[in-house]
Amino acid sequence: MLDDLVGIGMRPAHYEQLTNTQVDIGWIEVHSENHFEINSEATYYLDKANDRYPLSLHGVGLALSSNELLDTVHIHNIRKLVDRYQPFRVSEHLGWSSIAGQHYSDTSPIPYTEENLKHVISRVEQVQQILGRAIAIENPACYNKHKNNTLTEANFLIELQAATQCEILLDINNVYISSHQLEFNPYDYLAAIPSHIVSELHLSGSNKQLKNNRITFDQEHSQKVTSEVWQLFEYYLQHCNTIPTLIEWDTNIPQFNELLREAHTAQKMILKSQRFKKAC
Repeated sequence: MLDDLVGIGMRPAHYEQLTNTQVDIGWIEVHSENHFEINSEATYYLDKANDRYPLSLHGVGLALSSNELLDTVHIHNIRKLVDRYQPFRVSEHLGWSSIAGQHYSDTSPIPYTEENLKHVISRVEQVQQILGRAIAIENPACYNKHKNNTLTEANFLIELQAATQCEILLDINNVYISSHQLEFNPYDYLAAIPSHIVSELHLSGSNKQLKNNRITFDQEHSQKVTSEVWQLFEYYLQHCNTIPTLIEWDTNIPQFNELLREAHTAQKMILKSQRFKKAC
């Protein structure tokens, strides 16, 4: 079972360390788009890693909320990876990342309305039908509240899951960023999402920056998990069942041992919460 295990993202800087020996880590996550080319260095190392660790595929390019036609070639490329590696999870962002045929590396949130909910439901259903399996949808980091919102983000995700039987990938750092930018209580947000629909957690750190005389955050996942995110994670562990958790560190990649220390910190917190629950 992976429910109480912590994973790390597989990045080129750590290919050799991950594949030459068995590392004390629960599982690995890779970005699907980096492995569409089968005869590549990235996929060579993924083949080796897949022999050692459980694997999760995480996508950033499906643009589930965009008004563009779904890129079925993209989905079929993911399907090829699913058939090749049999990952325990396939996930994707909620948000749009393409417009007028142009794709962007960052995904942007959408207005949470009934109309957009129906639109995303339809697209998730199409993706799941082609892949032949449920996918997990990740909550975005929101920097501005859309004036047309008629649903909260939590309710949007809950209704999306109920309609499609998808899963929810809960990014706790994104919850923290959104709560700061939109001035809501992040603990209320975590409590609002039923734990049985959440299949994975992401933990990461983001740099604070001053913009227009206001503190904001980047989405680069470029540093250690912040104390605020650790506190939210601890709260989640106290109130919900443990599930696979990822340390997400995408830029300014650290030394491998530093990344492992972050993962082992999360692992210790999970084990501590389990002991506490058994004692109650």
